[in-house]
Amino acid sequence: MDIPFQAVEIECPQCNYVIEVLLKQVMAEETVLCPGCYAEIQLVDEGGSVRQAEADLDAALSDLERQLRRLGR
Repeated sequence: MDIPFQAVEIECPQCNYVIEVLLKQVMAEETVLCPGCYAEIQLVDEGGSVRQAEADLDAALSDLERQLRRLGR
């Protein structure tokens, strides 16, 4: 699963326009432009939560793969 390329929706804090951004943009804390009001929005990965979620999911998928291999024996 390629987590960084998954899209999430955020709302512009100025005009409430719904904007789709990629998780990799959040992880990089990019600035995006609202197509509704042209406000610059600074994305923030609070406490590295997106990066941590990606690591947690990768670990869970690896564990699941190991468990499935054991069942196949």
